[in-house]
Amino acid sequence: MANLKHLALLVLVVAPCISGRRRGKPHIVLIVADDLGYNDVPWHNPTIISPHLQDLAKAGVILEQNYVQTKCSPSRAALMTGRYPFHIGRQHESLPPQMPTGLSTKYRILPERLQEVGYATHAVGKWHLGFCDWDYTPTRRGFGTFFGFYTHGADYYERQATDSEGVFKGYDLRSNESVTHEGEGEYSAQLFSRKAVEVIESHEGKQPMFLYLAFQSIHKPIQVPDQYSRRYQPYGKLTKDSKRKGMITALDEAVKNVTTALKQSKMYRDTVIIFLSDNGGADKDANWPLRGRKNSVWEGGTRSVAFVSYPRMPKRYRGRSTDDLFHIVDWYPTILALAGYSKQLTDMDGYDQWLSLAAGWPGPRTELVYNINTALRFTAAIRAGKWKLIWGYPEGLRSNVPRKETRAAFAQTLREARSSDLLYLFNLETDPSETVNLAHENKQVMKILMKKIRRIMKSGEVVKPDTPFLRERSNPKYYGGYVSPGWCKAK
Repeated sequence: MANLKHLALLVLVVAPCISGRRRGKPHIVLIVADDLGYNDVPWHNPTIISPHLQDLAKAGVILEQNYVQTKCSPSRAALMTGRYPFHIGRQHESLPPQMPTGLSTKYRILPERLQEVGYATHAVGKWHLGFCDWDYTPTRRGFGTFFGFYTHGADYYERQATDSEGVFKGYDLRSNESVTHEGEGEYSAQLFSRKAVEVIESHEGKQPMFLYLAFQSIHKPIQVPDQYSRRYQPYGKLTKDSKRKGMITALDEAVKNVTTALKQSKMYRDTVIIFLSDNGGADKDANWPLRGRKNSVWEGGTRSVAFVSYPRMPKRYRGRSTDDLFHIVDWYPTILALAGYSKQLTDMDGYDQWLSLAAGWPGPRTELVYNINTALRFTAAIRAGKWKLIWGYPEGLRSNVPRKETRAAFAQTLREARSSDLLYLFNLETDPSETVNLAHENKQVMKILMKKIRRIMKSGEVVKPDTPFLRERSNPKYYGGYVSPGWCKAK
């Protein structure tokens, strides 16, 4: 009887997705914002002017317990592989542009799988998964087209990418594999939405489309046309806060342009739109009331705004929020399930969550690992149900910190972290802001969660962080001033 009920509910979910004008696989638009915090969206903060994101979110399913990694590259690696970054060596830092590595080519990433089942695949915006070898770049990793930049970030108008020391500096914008100066002086959110619209308008309707739209907004530098910031501060010299909020409103308009193009191309009803941020906001207030910020395993660094919007989702399951646990690794199997990918996926950390999203089924995830990182100093964090344990340092360190200094100054192992009393236990159900450390009060829960971390550490599946020394040959001055591949060997 239970199986019959499950089958009946499955029919209710699937039937609306294949009825009407178009029968077959849905289009999928995956939108990733950069450094957008928990408090940077209008459904958490009514002072934010973002009506189009608000409408999309309210018409779909808002994920209130959606988790990502602490920084850009680790989240993108998890998204593209369905693997925790500590299983693939990408758990530390955000791939500085001089680092001779990238997301290993031994992993078959999401667009490659989607191409297998007939999808046209396109990437627009930020890549940040390696570029030192051409084999790391998007058009060699399953994307049929690419328009965007390779590195961590660039000037929003001039496309100049720099490192924190000012040593690395070069022009970073590509159309497929060629340097392009298209949109010179155009604000990047507007440029990337325009290129996404071009992809949509040129798409052949019978073939399913996967569009990965990774905005650089609202990553530093804080830049935006004044017209958006003036909606928050009509008079006087614009403050950093007004500019930052203006970037969110500009991002909102860019998303509106994409959804408008889908509607005009009569693709909207057949398109699943997924929206999330790659990590928490860089400013502390951006994640209120959550604790912490980007580059930490506090909730403010890892709990990301997210929603799914799909007009063909049964109406009874739209217009709601869910507190089911969701991790960025779950998008890989969930999207592939949507796309009709039938091959068995092995070595997955993610769960297919489509029935939870589209039919209100209980979510399959009850635990998640925030991160395990042994580079520079020790950090491990896990959540099981309502309980969260941080073992080690909640905040991360940058890769340019000398390694000899960290060995002397910080705990490097489970044992050292414990002996330094670097243990934090929180009941996220009653204390989502992580204000009361229960590590010394609830010994039983501590014992259970510590055992889980030890088991992972002893499994042999934790891959050493892939953080080779920075290479001077990466400098764009050797390539005519352009950020360019050709100075490392992909692995």
